Amino acid sequence: MQLQRLGAALVAASLVLTACGDGDDGGSSGEDPTPDQTQEDPDQPEAAEGQAVAAGSGPMIVQPGACGLGNGEEAAGEPIRLGGAATNIPGVDFTWVPKMAAIYFDCVNANGGIHGRPIEYSFEEGAPDPAVWQSIATKLVEQDEVLAIVGNTSLLECDVNTEYYASHGYRPIIAGVAPGCFLDDTWSAVNMGPYYSLLGATQAAVRAGAVDRLIAVSPDQPGMDFNNTAVESFAVLAGLEFESILEPVPIADPAAFAQRLVDAAGDGGGVIMNFTGPTVVPLLQAIRDQGLIDAVIWANSTPPNDPSVSQALLDCCGTDWNGKFLINAEFNVLDSGLPDNDKMLEIHAAAAPDFPVSSFAQMGYLVAKFTTEALLRMGPDAEYTVETVNQAIGALTDAESDMLCEPWYFSNDLGTGNVSNNTDRTVVPMDGAMVEFEGCFDIQATDENPLAQIRAAAG
Repeated sequence: MQLQRLGAALVAASLVLTACGDGDDGGSSGEDPTPDQTQEDPDQPEAAEGQAVAAGSGPMIVQPGACGLGNGEEAAGEPIRLGGAATNIPGVDFTWVPKMAAIYFDCVNANGGIHGRPIEYSFEEGAPDPAVWQSIATKLVEQDEVLAIVGNTSLLECDVNTEYYASHGYRPIIAGVAPGCFLDDTWSAVNMGPYYSLLGATQAAVRAGAVDRLIAVSPDQPGMDFNNTAVESFAVLAGLEFESILEPVPIADPAAFAQRLVDAAGDGGGVIMNFTGPTVVPLLQAIRDQGLIDAVIWANSTPPNDPSVSQALLDCCGTDWNGKFLINAEFNVLDSGLPDNDKMLEIHAAAAPDFPVSSFAQMGYLVAKFTTEALLRMGPDAEYTVETVNQAIGALTDAESDMLCEPWYFSNDLGTGNVSNNTDRTVVPMDGAMVEFEGCFDIQATDENPLAQIRAAAG
């Protein structure tokens, strides 16, 4: 498939990369060109003979809105050591994911730990340089001797460290960015990543009335041209013209760039962007100031699903953007009032960290919650080793959260890569808040992605 061929090319390209710049990673109103069936839970993978690990499937031990066992008892004894890593350079700070995971694990330790044992979690930070990420992996595995890789979020790592982790028996549970995070069964991400999120945003834009031309817009960084092909694949299905634009960020002249996008899309076309909140807000202000909001349909991948973005738009532009900036939401809105979202807000506020609540915080919460669930399913008498812990993580199915549209599982065992989160929502800014615009829908299966095979295997 094209997705796998392009991913392989990016793996080769990433090995010569030395650095990169600033970057970002209700019901529907219409029908997709070829709608898919809803994802269902896959069968439980069979555990290897002789492994003392509990079944990966079954009812959740971690209840909605709970930190692990939720019993209020402080964990003690020998810790279970876990490690993670995240990209952190000017303009690209993915450490929000492992930082939120750390907050959740602290809450787990205050609520019974893993059958009484605490989790010891730490993470590394790195620039997008293959040598840096190889060094980080070596440190986590050979020096820190962590039992699992949890919460890694990187522009490069999935295209660099796949073979290394696999050779040492690790199955990382992560927030995926690089194409390789979704092309190899070694990794499994709680999110769907920018490729699939752009595809979902494109579906929303077409349902909202985008016609004739679709313009994909991403930061001018490694791998982003690949992500833009998601928009192209949908344009082919819908019989629309397509153009890919890569723009250095931060955007030097938002006003001029806004006009360029409108000219490229044409009257009533669709512009589907892949920018973070800090990058997109000045652009949206420039679009509004020039009276271009209604010239095209505007959409974006997940990152601006952030209360600070909706508030910034209210501050700069009043209500002009209300309901007119379609954001693909890989997770529920942050003020859903549901147990997991409320628990995340509660423990985040109590910890008073140096990062805001956002979709990245939701990713951190989920990787920590699902790792905790996998460890608890091993049972109170389990032996925690690299082999047994990663077997338990790899066998995890039926992992539920009100942040997700469907239960999550680690692996489909198809050899196509894992895209377990492939059903999501659309949100829009409204009076300073993000609100749901479309309820859960399937991300489109195309000839260039494995979603048809994944859903067929799920039954």
